[in-house]
Amino acid sequence: MNWLISDGWKNEGSEFDCVWQSQNVWMESNLLIMHAKSEPYGKSCSEIRTYQYVRRGRYEVEMQAGAVPGTISSFFTYTGEAGSASHYEVDIELMGGTNLLHTNIWIQGQQFPVDIDLGQYGMSIWSMEKYAFSIDEYGVTWEVFSRYHNRWVQVRRTNKRVTSYMQLFINNWISANPHFPPSHYNGYPAYAKYRMVRFFPYE
Repeated sequence: MNWLISDGWKNEGSEFDCVWQSQNVWMESNLLIMHAKSEPYGKSCSEIRTYQYVRRGRYEVEMQAGAVPGTISSFFTYTGEAGSASHYEVDIELMGGTNLLHTNIWIQGQQFPVDIDLGQYGMSIWSMEKYAFSIDEYGVTWEVFSRYHNRWVQVRRTNKRVTSYMQLFINNWISANPHFPPSHYNGYPAYAKYRMVRFFPYE
C-alpha cells in the first residue's frame, strides 16, 4: 500500500488539539515513529493514510502507543464527512494515561464504541503489542494477541455492516476532549511506534 503524510493542517471539530506535521513521522530501527508534542506555537502531531480505498479484509498492526496522558495512538479505517451519513469508520485506538483499547465503529455517522481493559490479556499500551480487526460481509470483529493465551483472542464482535470503502490511517495525536481519553495532556512528547502493518483483502 502507498501512504500519504498529513502536513500543515488541523482537523475540524472539538476533538483534536494539534496540527499534523510531516516532520513528526520517520523511520528508525525498522520502526515507524509517530510523534506528538508541544510546540512554541501550540501542539503538533502525526498522521499517515493510504491512497487506496479498501473495505472487507483483515487489518493487523503491531504497535506501541505514545501512552502520554491526553494522547491517542491509532490504527483505523475512515471515509466521509465526520458525523454525516457518509461517515464510515472502524477504530483501534490506544488511550494515553490508561491501559484501555478503544474500539469503535461508525455507520452513517453514528458511533458504537466499546472500551477494553488490556490488562485482562496481559497486555499494555506501553509495550509493543498486536491488534487486529476484520471487516466481513456481516460486521466487524476485533482481536488482540493475548500474552496470557499466546494466540489471537476475539475481544469484540458487532453485526453492523460496513458498506463503504475507506482509507487506512495511522496517527498519534493530542486530544482537546477532556473525556477522550479520560486523562489530561501533560505537555510531554509522545512517541508511538509501529513495527508491522498488514492487510489481507477478502474481496
